Amino acid sequence: MRTICPLCNGLYEVDYYCIDCNTIMVDKGPMVNYMDDYSPYLLDDITHLVDGAKRDECVHIYQCPECNKDLAYSIERKRI
Repeated sequence: MRTICPLCNGLYEVDYYCIDCNTIMVDKGPMVNYMDDYSPYLLDDITHLVDGAKRDECVHIYQCPECNKDLAYSIERKRI
């Protein structure tokens, strides 16, 4: 069975609060998209080889709109 990231596929949103200023952070997408020019085009099956995340996780970058702090959060992939 195949797994997908629910955030990447718009199934739902997850809110995280900035640890410095308590503002709701903005999901800036999966970390693998920021690694190089071609990484956004990698298949889900091989992205874990690039970003170091577990096969059943997708690491997303969240940024605070107030203080610009960036944090990475692991999102569990869901079976479809």
